[in-house]
Amino acid sequence: MAENTEEKELTFLGHIYELRGHLIRCFIAILVGAVLCAVFWSYITDNFIMAPLTSDFFTYQLLNSLAEKIGMDPIYPEAFNYTKELKNLDPSGQITSQIYTILLCGLILAIPYVVWEVWRFIRPALTESEQSHANGTVIAVSFFFLIGVLFSYFFMLPFSVQFLYSYNPFGISNEWRLSGYTSMFVQTLLGMGLVFLFPVFAYFLAKIGVLTPHFLRTYRKHALVVIFVLAAVITPSDIMSMMIAAIPLLFLYEFSIYITQYVFNKQIERDKRELMKN
Repeated sequence: MAENTEEKELTFLGHIYELRGHLIRCFIAILVGAVLCAVFWSYITDNFIMAPLTSDFFTYQLLNSLAEKIGMDPIYPEAFNYTKELKNLDPSGQITSQIYTILLCGLILAIPYVVWEVWRFIRPALTESEQSHANGTVIAVSFFFLIGVLFSYFFMLPFSVQFLYSYNPFGISNEWRLSGYTSMFVQTLLGMGLVFLFPVFAYFLAKIGVLTPHFLRTYRKHALVVIFVLAAVITPSDIMSMMIAAIPLLFLYEFSIYITQYVFNKQIERDKRELMKN
């Protein structure tokens, strides 16, 4: 009896030790990503972080080109550079914003590796069937996360910037704090990248029999409320940004229903074949 208890304690301590190793490697990966961001800070700042604040940004140029092709006036006819309007009001504001941005950008870069470490930790606890169903999880997570980041960068951020900066019902010019913009930038990219992972989790949960298309359809109205709450959390505090975020999330939810239905149908076909063999 004492030996069994000791073995359980050793097993528990072994898992804790293994988890510590995975967490340390995840931290190192995030740190490496942060160091890369710090090394190329000037390039990243000019070409990525501050780019949505200028009229030369890809999205603005694309919209102007599309407007001209269909015979409309340019949507953004005047050149602008909102970076000149950013203000730093705190003595340590710039260094705080830089460290915050570097760390979270490092996390964004390290997400694929972090997911791989999480997968390595939980894989031994899964059955062979569950492991086979989860093949390609790291690739799928990386793909959908990247799609979410790109969507937020090329669509959500530009429209949010334009709307929030030009909205002045009191006739007062808007001046943004540097920390406010950097927080909006990182929060939007990271938040949308994470919520775009829902179809991946839906597929995996459907494969192991936890999630069904019937459940998703039944609670569609409840999911609608959750989606708008999530959209409000990960976007700046304005209706337009929330709507821009909510629309793809609604499509992702419907896509998840399709995925779970596909998995469910495949499972039924597999069960029928097994019954025919027996």
